[in-house]
Amino acid sequence: LWMLVITFSALPKGTLSTIKMVASGPKAGEVSGSFSLTCSITGTSLDSPRYDWNCVRQTPGGHLQFVGWIYPFGNNTGYAPTFQGRATFSADKIKSEVSLQLDALTASDTATYFCAR
Repeated sequence: LWMLVITFSALPKGTLSTIKMVASGPKAGEVSGSFSLTCSITGTSLDSPRYDWNCVRQTPGGHLQFVGWIYPFGNNTGYAPTFQGRATFSADKIKSEVSLQLDALTASDTATYFCAR
């Protein structure tokens, strides 16, 4: 499994700051093992009720797939059915980071994983 370092920028309505997300990477995982993707966020607080944070992946064949989301303001998470029970989102509001851990990896989990807002 490989991670791609990306930066996501957006200009929120009514502000002059830019929100940026930078994903950790690259990383590799092993079958039956686990890996985590950490996204550092600047330009907004994880305590803001305005945003949720998402993870998507792109398979080697180019297929995009939604993995899950986290809404740190309300401490809520949700996962696509494929990842239910083996994906876990968490938020560190002090470090302004959200993390996704994916367990019980299989060969079909080979993909590039992205943070998204």
